[in-house]
Amino acid sequence: MLVEGADKDNRTGDDARESDIPAAITDTGCERQLNEDRYAVIESHSGLAWLVCDGMGGVTGGELAAQLAIDAIRRDLENLPPRSSDVALKGAILEANRIIVLRRQNRAFAGMGTTIVSAIFNGPELVLASVGDSRGYLIRDGAIQQLTTDHTFVQELVDKGQIRPEDALSHPQAHILTRCIGSEPGLDVETRKYWIWQVPDTEPTDYLLLCTDGLYSLVSEGEMANIIASNTPQRACVQLVETAKARGGYDNITCAIIPLGGQLKSEPPIGYKSPPVAARNRAAPKKPKIQPASWGKLLVMVAVLSVLAMLVTIVATASYYLR
Repeated sequence: MLVEGADKDNRTGDDARESDIPAAITDTGCERQLNEDRYAVIESHSGLAWLVCDGMGGVTGGELAAQLAIDAIRRDLENLPPRSSDVALKGAILEANRIIVLRRQNRAFAGMGTTIVSAIFNGPELVLASVGDSRGYLIRDGAIQQLTTDHTFVQELVDKGQIRPEDALSHPQAHILTRCIGSEPGLDVETRKYWIWQVPDTEPTDYLLLCTDGLYSLVSEGEMANIIASNTPQRACVQLVETAKARGGYDNITCAIIPLGGQLKSEPPIGYKSPPVAARNRAAPKKPKIQPASWGKLLVMVAVLSVLAMLVTIVATASYYLR
């Protein structure tokens, strides 16, 4: 398991410096008319989120679903108070699901939905969340490990031992989803939490790859690992897309490569304590305090009003007789 091991990294010079800069790319591919993939980077009080979505559902339904999901997650993360990273990301995805489920009530968009693979960073904490068959991978010095689980029919066959994992992608029903954003109100979002450990300069640092099936269906995991290990994220993104297109590019292709600056582990560093979630800045408006008047003040007020009323009556009577 890569999250437990360590190797060496041979990058030096300019490539080593550029390898610290994340990159992302999306491409329509060779056969599709529209690009139904979307990616986004969102900065919020709950952390920095990376999103990759693969929409589906007809001529405009797919790209609309992916964009609706991105927009809903952005609003949720940016507008709500700070929360723990896992709660924030999962809650934002559930909000996107609610919006798309409502939009599906329109017959024109009844079949639309989207997959998502996402990551949110908060200090050394990293939370992955996914729905559908877009994937998250960990790459370390030419080795690769899939971190997410496909929510597909063939993955269920693999889990039951009915087919081999290496036969899953070539199966006739390889891309039948069992779960996606918009499919049903009660969505189950898969989340996993990791921690980024600092390592000596002599050891390699990790890269996170988020991608849609348009990439990994045509480029093997070994090829993806080698390309990322031997290139900067910017060059690797381009090379991955071009490799997929050279092999047909029958689907939209999207990938994001994020340097982690350390090694990913399934346990927190020794002595690490999660930062406290910031308290809400919004205070409830205070109701004005109403002080009850004393009986003495009330009697004085009544007396004053009575005198004023008598004066008004006297003035009106005098004016009538002096006409």
